[in-house]
Amino acid sequence: MKARIVEAQADLFEIGVLSQTAEVESVPMDRLLADPSGPPLVVVGGLLDVERLVDMRKLSSALARSRVAVIVVPPFTDLVLGRYFETPVQLGARRRAADSAARMTDGALEEVLGGEVKVRSDHFFDTVLGAGVLAVDAQNKPVLLRYQATNTAGPVFFSALQLLTYTALTDEAHRQSLLGHLLSWTPSITAEAREIARRPSSPPKAEAVGEGVLVPVVLLLAAGGPQTAELLRSRAGALLGVDLSANDVGRAIEELTRQGLAASGASAPSDRGALVRFLEGRGMHAYLRELRALLASEETTT
Repeated sequence: MKARIVEAQADLFEIGVLSQTAEVESVPMDRLLADPSGPPLVVVGGLLDVERLVDMRKLSSALARSRVAVIVVPPFTDLVLGRYFETPVQLGARRRAADSAARMTDGALEEVLGGEVKVRSDHFFDTVLGAGVLAVDAQNKPVLLRYQATNTAGPVFFSALQLLTYTALTDEAHRQSLLGHLLSWTPSITAEAREIARRPSSPPKAEAVGEGVLVPVVLLLAAGGPQTAELLRSRAGALLGVDLSANDVGRAIEELTRQGLAASGASAPSDRGALVRFLEGRGMHAYLRELRALLASEETTT
């Protein structure tokens, strides 16, 4: 079993623990960006800080295109994890008292590991939408998530469970079994996909609307119907953890109108079926379903 790490983390204690389970290769960041294909990348949360935000977003995008699995583990420097991996919804870690029980909510994991594992955690994940939850703690809070932007992208496993720490609150057999299961995620990568991942990204055109802007707007329009631009901005921040400017929303609506997915204004009726197909093509139907329920609940309480 093999794993890669970013060279800057090679001397960490956690990497020594990882080496007890996997053959570890330390790779410079620039080499990972140039050729991201290979075994899963394990990221100790200390690598996630604002000084590395741009590089980490570039790296996560390159790894996703190569269908490479990423495993993010504690300790965390920055608790706002989603911004490093361009998740379409708010994703953060929240501290709490130490716990050791984790219940599997994913059928495949439960089949391999049983219904529960004993692995210490000092955090749980705070996110509005819960698609991709693999395990929860005793309070039913997510402690292991799998985020996958589309069915052709590599997944990111976010673990609040301390998979690279020895502690009395952890059963070593459980810890190693869970870590080994995540490291064993090995998709087949075609030569064509590998070549595409190696190509440098072309600078986006000034008028291009990125998925990071387009997807939140589509989610909100598909889930909540016609809305004012200001309401879209407010809900994007409150429900999805995405900070959109008025210009962002305007450009997104223009692009959706150009594609025939929306009317000329955010508050005008859109082709909801087309919006849903847009999201389904990106593997985001579960997010849409949960956001729709959340908005419906919001309306009944106001």
